[in-house]
Amino acid sequence: MKAPISVTNEWRASPRRPPDAGSGFTLVELLVVIAIISILAAMLLPALAQAKEKARSVSCLNNLKQMGTALVLYAGDHNDFLVPAEYDLRNGAPFQEGWPTILYRLKYVPAHTSSTFYNLTPGNSVFRCPSGLPQIYRFNPSSRDDPEGATAWPYPSDSVRPKRFFIDCWYGINGSTGNPQKWPFTRIPMDGTKNNVGNKLAAVAPFARMPSLFDGFWIHNGKDDRINARHSRNTRTNILFFDNSAAAFDTFRIPSVHDLTATDIRWRFPLTGS
Repeated sequence: MKAPISVTNEWRASPRRPPDAGSGFTLVELLVVIAIISILAAMLLPALAQAKEKARSVSCLNNLKQMGTALVLYAGDHNDFLVPAEYDLRNGAPFQEGWPTILYRLKYVPAHTSSTFYNLTPGNSVFRCPSGLPQIYRFNPSSRDDPEGATAWPYPSDSVRPKRFFIDCWYGINGSTGNPQKWPFTRIPMDGTKNNVGNKLAAVAPFARMPSLFDGFWIHNGKDDRINARHSRNTRTNILFFDNSAAAFDTFRIPSVHDLTATDIRWRFPLTGS
């Protein structure tokens, strides 16, 4: 009869293994996990970026609609006249002012103000496009996809002296410095004629597809390159119409501001062929 093997002898007969053997990853397994995470991240990041840009575009459309409501309220309080694109001191206005500062000063919309031309106004407001560039313009944009068209135009207001202030605006207005027979908004007094009487809201009522505001630069003043591509990887532009609807469009399919035949987006009055 064989003697029983002692526990001590059995333990000694077994190969020794580290106490934590089998509880961790090998280097190969760790590299595989990292590779899988990297692949998943590469698949998800573009979708997340697209969702983030979509949210910015929706916020921009909301800004445009709020400003559109303010434009209508202004006309209702001012004998149906459209808000001036700006008051021009050099043309004989008693002070310098822009449509954003007018709407702000008359309490149609809230906004943040700056005391200087070169400092960006802090915080968000309806005048700040979420996809705009956080800087003051340096040059006039040369094309619809020029980043300069996504910068801010600082509108001054010195109507309440000596408290001069600026409001930075990332949106363009459908107007000119002196052609009310072509476009709805205009500078007051107007270039050339020094006319002080702008258009009324009733003048644009028959043209539901006429833009009022858009992603862009200052007053378009007959220049197509002031319409800016700043959404969806710089391919789309948000536009507000006088019926207070707003939508995004392929920037490079938006008709010229001089186009008299366009129906979906008609920038100007069909009064003359000039």
